[in-house]
Formats: sequence, structure tokens, C-alpha cells
Amino acid sequence: MEKFLFIGVYLILVIVPYSAARDKDPCSGFGYELLATRLDALESITLNSQLKSNENAQNVRKDIQELTWNIESLGWNNSNGKGSLINSYLGPDLPRSCSEVRPKKSGIQRLDISRGLKAPIKVFCDQDFEDGGWLVIQNRFNGAVDFYRPWAEYKEGFGALDGEFWLGLDKIHEITYSGRYELAIQMEGFDGDKAVARYTEFAIGSEAEFYSLIKLGTYNGTANDGLSYHSGQQFTTFDRDNDEHKSNCANSYIGAWWYKACHMSNLNSRHDQNGQPNRIAVWRKWKGDSYALKKTRMMIKLKP
Repeated sequence: MEKFLFIGVYLILVIVPYSAARDKDPCSGFGYELLATRLDALESITLNSQLKSNENAQNVRKDIQELTWNIESLGWNNSNGKGSLINSYLGPDLPRSCSEVRPKKSGIQRLDISRGLKAPIKVFCDQDFEDGGWLVIQNRFNGAVDFYRPWAEYKEGFGALDGEFWLGLDKIHEITYSGRYELAIQMEGFDGDKAVARYTEFAIGSEAEFYSLIKLGTYNGTANDGLSYHSGQQFTTFDRDNDEHKSNCANSYIGAWWYKACHMSNLNSRHDQNGQPNRIAVWRKWKGDSYALKKTRMMIKLKP
């Protein structure tokens, strides 16, 4: 393209003046006509050059966008389990579970649950309970966060990972479908008494399945079994009634849970020491429906 521009300039600066100088007849206008013709030619060349430059710029932008998309695709969709292209530059692969986190210290972590198939997720890992490796899906201890919330918020999650929170049904489903998980629930009353309920298996369905409690293993612990009653049940919130009772259990008992008709446990109800029986966070199989729970922590762990 630069060659064409050079030729055009040459025609104007050298050939055209020479031709005009040879034309001694001022009335013929030949020199001026030739000059005008060459100017038109140069204008056409310049315009074509600009159009070509714009086209090249657009092609470059398209190439950059495509390259960016390809890099992101390689970063999130590397299925060989040996890490993404992006991570190969930014550092080692992210851990898949809280058991793989090093150093083994409780706190917020980024996990690559799907081994690159989806974006990593932020979670809170509990490394203090038993031998560690637990991923917290629910945490309550002071009542700072209101758990009486609609379906959309239980789906996405709410609260802060370094405080009280619900991880989110979408994330819990994604995690528990990525491998085999067990469940542990710590609970503590306002009087300081503590208990633990554990289940050898735990998984919930997708939103299309209303996040049903589709897998719940064998119970063991010190709290008695307050969750098997809810096995197989769909999740219910005050604006999404999926329970078996004629009324909405979430509305009646101020919570959100895998209610049946209605509950033996209700860990997302009010954080209230003096609240009405069953309209507070309870584990009925432990100390009845009027024993309010001050602290609860639901945790899952990837099984070897």
C-alpha cells in the first residue's frame, strides 16, 4: 500500500509539473487537466488505503476477541485434570476440595470443583473440625443475617463467607454432584450445650428438581437423627411452596428447608432465644421444638 502512495506522490511532484511546463499554450488547459486527473487518482488511492486500514483494524480486533475467547475456553475447559493454560502462568492448579488446601488453615478459599469445566468458586473451608477438609454450606452464630428469605436468594446464596451465610442451592448442587460428599452439622444452644449430627452421604438435585434432598446417608452423632425425615423432600421457601403440608411450612415456621409436613429440624428459622416453639432454629430430635439453637454450622466433605 505504501508503494502505491509513493507512486501517486511521484506522479504529482515530478511528472505532472514536467508535463505542464512543456505545455506552452495557456488556453489548451492540458497541464491543468492532467494535474486534476492525477489528483483524483491520488485521492482514490488515499481513500482505498484508509478503507483497507479500517478493514485491517477490524480484522485485528476480531482476531484479538477470538484469541481472548480461546484462551478463556482453554482456561475453563481443560478436562485433562492437569491444570488450565491460564493457571500455568498464574501459578499451580487450584485445589478441588477443602481437603487439598495447603496450608491446612480455616478460611476463605477458591476451589476448582469441576476441574476446569466451570469457573472456580469461593467457599469457607473448616480445617478445625475433626481432621479438617470440610466445606461450610451454612453458618449461623449471632443472628446478624436474616435467613427468612425468598427462593431466589436461597438459590444464589447470601451473607458473607467470613460471617453468617448460606452458600447457595446452585453451588451446593454443583458441588455435591461433582463427587461423593458426607455431611456434618454442628449445633449449640444458648446455654452452651453442643451436639453433632453426621450423615455418610449428602447431595441435592438441581433447580429443575427443586433442589430435592436426593441423597442422605446413615446417621451417627450426638444430636439424634433430625434430618432423615426430610430425605427426598424438595426445598421450600415462603414464596415457593414445595412441601407436603396443606399450608406453606416455610411461612408457618419462619424458615426455608426441605420441609415435609412439616419438620424435625429447621436450621434456617429465626435466631431467637425466646421465640415461639418451632418458629425458631431447632433440631427437635435433640432437645425438642422449644430449644433454640444459637449456633449451627452445616459442612460437607469430599469422600476419598
